[in-house]
Amino acid sequence: MIKRMFSKLLLCFLMLFSGSLYAQTINFDLIDNKGPVTQESYPGKYLLLAVGYTSCPDICPTTLYEFGAAMKAIKNPDAIQPVFVTIDPASDEVNRLNAYTAFFDKRIVGLTGPKENIKHLADQIGATYGYSLNGKPIEDPEPGMSYAVYHSAYIYLIDPEREILDVYDYQIGVDGLVEALDEVLGVPDSESGAESHDRDEVAAVQAESHVATAEAASAATTITTDCELPTGFVPVKEPHDLAAVVDSAPEAKVSLLNLWAIWCEPCRVELPLLDKFATEQDKMSVVALNLGDQKDKIAEFFKIQAIQHLTQQSTDDAMLLRRLGGMGLPFNMLFVDGKAVALKNGIIQETETLGRFAQCVLH
Repeated sequence: MIKRMFSKLLLCFLMLFSGSLYAQTINFDLIDNKGPVTQESYPGKYLLLAVGYTSCPDICPTTLYEFGAAMKAIKNPDAIQPVFVTIDPASDEVNRLNAYTAFFDKRIVGLTGPKENIKHLADQIGATYGYSLNGKPIEDPEPGMSYAVYHSAYIYLIDPEREILDVYDYQIGVDGLVEALDEVLGVPDSESGAESHDRDEVAAVQAESHVATAEAASAATTITTDCELPTGFVPVKEPHDLAAVVDSAPEAKVSLLNLWAIWCEPCRVELPLLDKFATEQDKMSVVALNLGDQKDKIAEFFKIQAIQHLTQQSTDDAMLLRRLGGMGLPFNMLFVDGKAVALKNGIIQETETLGRFAQCVLH
């Protein structure tokens, strides 16, 4: 109830702030990796829309994780189309953009287009964004420039008539988003009494999961009780064995698993840092596991980045990230004696606390 009241207040605020009336029909002219997309695309469907960019370290992966999880949980997913609109068209090439969204759910469509078209849509929904270089605002960033991107963090529910129906904060959470969407979308007309049977099966699976989760949390607590976790890491909630994730798990007592992809801009920053860390110490093994890229592309990337001490392992397991509890890339998980103890969604920016953790565990 409180979330619903907040949502309505947020919608009213955005209407006043933007100075526009949301009863007007929203129109746009953008593209996905298959061609043009306009307000007339996806006829009869609601749109679940957010704006962001692929190298976003936190807000966008969280939002897209919620999109993907909600699409798997809502009762009527065929009634809605999730859409992610980049506000960084200079860097987010359309194929790379859609590779990014597909990691969260293949049904999420990534849209880009001329910057004036993107701004036209953003103005209509009250979304704000901009760019800065060396602390100063800039208007037209170019690929290769070390500029920063900032943007508002709302999720927009747009009805089939292309009017804004509701607005949610990106921190609404999966449960909150599912509840809100189910209230609007209802259930498919063809749904039968099988629903209650399906719910019983889901409840049984969840009960088993809770037991495993409790056991994993207990084990992680025992291992890390006297050792402070590295910056940004949190205890795992589910059990995972490193040997079940990678083909050749290291024998080291403490290991760091890093999931990455070539299209992931934060990964490009993080990998050289982890390579340097792997070179300078021997208390923690670092395992880099690429998601989905071809081996020749990985080898070329390692050569360009001068990465010498991380292995070029890869997997085509599209669900691995989600099974491990990841919301986006990069993703990191700590293992002690081959058992997962902690995880971090987002980029590792320093390795000093990783070293201290390994030192503590070993002593």
